[in-house]
Amino acid sequence: MLLGVVLFAAATIRSPMNSPVPPPTKVAANHVIELTFVSEKRYGDPFNDVDVDARVTRPDGAVQVVPAFWAGGEMWKARYASEKPGRYGYKVECTDAANRSLNGLSGSFEVTAYRGANPLYRHGPVRVAGDHRHFEHADGTPFFWLGDTWWMGLCKRLAWPDEFQTLLKDRVKKGYTVVQIVAGLYPDMPAFDERGANEAGFPWENDYSRIRPEYFDMADRRIAALVDAGIAPCIVGAWGYHMPWMGAERLKKHWRYVVARYGAYPVFWCVAGEANLPYYLTKGFPFDDRAQVTEWTKVARALRSLDPFHRPLSIHPTGLGKLDARHAIGDESLLDFDMLQTGHGDQSSLQPTVDAARNSYAGEPPIPFLNSEVCYEGILGACHDDVQRLMFWTCMLSGAAGHTYGANGIWQLNQPGKPYGKSPHGGDYGPVPWTEAMNLPGSGQLGRAKAFIERFKWWTLKPDPDFAAYAGDSGKAVWGDWIWYPERNPAEDAPVAARFFRKDFEAADVVRATLRVAADDRHTAWVNGVKVSEGDGWSSVRDIDATKLVRSGKNVIAIRAENMPAPVAKNPAGLLCTLTLQQRDGTVRQITSDSTWKAQNREESGWERVEFADGSWPGAMRAAPYGGGPWGRIADSEPYLVPYAALLQDGTRIVYVPLARDVSLRAAPGRTYYVEIIDPKSGKIISESAGTGRIPAPAGLSDWLLVARPASKQQE
Repeated sequence: MLLGVVLFAAATIRSPMNSPVPPPTKVAANHVIELTFVSEKRYGDPFNDVDVDARVTRPDGAVQVVPAFWAGGEMWKARYASEKPGRYGYKVECTDAANRSLNGLSGSFEVTAYRGANPLYRHGPVRVAGDHRHFEHADGTPFFWLGDTWWMGLCKRLAWPDEFQTLLKDRVKKGYTVVQIVAGLYPDMPAFDERGANEAGFPWENDYSRIRPEYFDMADRRIAALVDAGIAPCIVGAWGYHMPWMGAERLKKHWRYVVARYGAYPVFWCVAGEANLPYYLTKGFPFDDRAQVTEWTKVARALRSLDPFHRPLSIHPTGLGKLDARHAIGDESLLDFDMLQTGHGDQSSLQPTVDAARNSYAGEPPIPFLNSEVCYEGILGACHDDVQRLMFWTCMLSGAAGHTYGANGIWQLNQPGKPYGKSPHGGDYGPVPWTEAMNLPGSGQLGRAKAFIERFKWWTLKPDPDFAAYAGDSGKAVWGDWIWYPERNPAEDAPVAARFFRKDFEAADVVRATLRVAADDRHTAWVNGVKVSEGDGWSSVRDIDATKLVRSGKNVIAIRAENMPAPVAKNPAGLLCTLTLQQRDGTVRQITSDSTWKAQNREESGWERVEFADGSWPGAMRAAPYGGGPWGRIADSEPYLVPYAALLQDGTRIVYVPLARDVSLRAAPGRTYYVEIIDPKSGKIISESAGTGRIPAPAGLSDWLLVARPASKQQE
């Protein structure tokens, strides 16, 4: 049992009149020692009638006041951990000064050196580093935050121990270091919804009269398992909209209990999730609830004052207003680090993500920041692995101290055959079970991205946005027409349905093929029967590298486009596509959507393959020229799909290029770089060369990384 590792040493203290204080207990550095105190006096309502603290005196004489938690019955427990070996003393204080079975008890224990490999024990808990830009362990070792989103991970829908351990082992293997997890007062459900229960029920009585220790006894096992695996929990006290139901005073008591249970662990604190968002059924929802922020600020101030371990503290914002923690709290001085939430809009979330990252990095005083919620992989059929890479690298190269990944199906814990179900507002986010979501490719790719960036002194990275840019007109698309199946006037109104499109073309000596697709509303694209793209919207597009799929001779582009329901009187639909072929002789050919495409209103077997006979399909209808109709120009949204660069202390630059386009390095005159080209999916180097100026995009990659070292550094 993991509890044997984390609840390591217990000293049960009773009245000196009944039994002697047991001998001092030994505990390894940064491990938790649990001290148990039993009251001989009975209370009608122990949780509300009495508070118990342990005043711990460190070897250097410093004193920490450690809150104890009510463990049920007449029992209280205090948990403590320290990185410093030596002898520690403690004295119990009780608000009922007349209770001699609690008040005034004393004892001691010894902290010994830790000899193992767990980084949270070996290097100590995590704190903000002296540069206020990154995190580090207690011994100064840099800490890279790669988080995963398990908001509901303490409930029984991720069964203990087997299911919890399965997901945990996967994340450890992939290199994750943090799990964001809510302490029982969950999002996306009303209070006391059965989906939020664990094996022992709910964290509070259903009238909020008192805490339920048995709930947290089960939660203890999960928190201990995370720490024992080397993952630091980021504990979210409650979702923001619980404030009106519970009130600030009761939520202060909730946080005192959480600190008493888990403050001794190497944790991060998140005061509340979406602190500025009211409950989903509140009149006028959604809106930026400033009254709620005021109350959560009171709770944050109380948390700051009662935590003897000074664990790093932040608060999680909603996607309204300034998308950062500074906006979700009334006193920024309470924050140790900044958490962003920048939306789930696939590529359309790029602009708010970059803007929020740059604003946070420029904020004063400086504090580390990270994107704590963006584009859950697979949410509503979108935000796939390419978007995960895009958000990770644009944040990291804009100065982030780390990044949090999320997978739809894990945050709400869809079970196989039993999805989470509807949100209070009536919608849902998709049925993919956590067992499948665990294996979505983005989670592994971000783990490899972390492993790649840890090759360098990543904590010295500083944004260098002017270092790299696209080279001339490299890869620019010429758009054709908006097309649709010939019915009605699709630029004005079209049926809510899927339509199917094909375009045959001949090719020879192609060295690079780049596909771009925009659809109102949703598309899936194939090249020669191989699916290459799916996504929503038309306001921004991404480059899809199809080089390996285009062959000499006959080829086909096949696209399924779907017009989705919308709360409007008229619902237009359209498809826009360009395939850019760069030939070996340097010429460029572009195949664009127009009336020569074939269209169909029903799906036929094998329709996406080259050999399918589409002679009976009608020609597509020209719905509008590019730039016309209700859609406007896509180029207006592309300024953020540019190279992102950051500078390391030794002069090396890391550049992420989100499109399959050549890049120019803006080097000083005469400066030559040693350039490595990296596949961002695998983290592997695919080419190395010396050069300056224009760097060709690698064939076969839709996005890519480059590392540019000054040539003198390479020679050294």
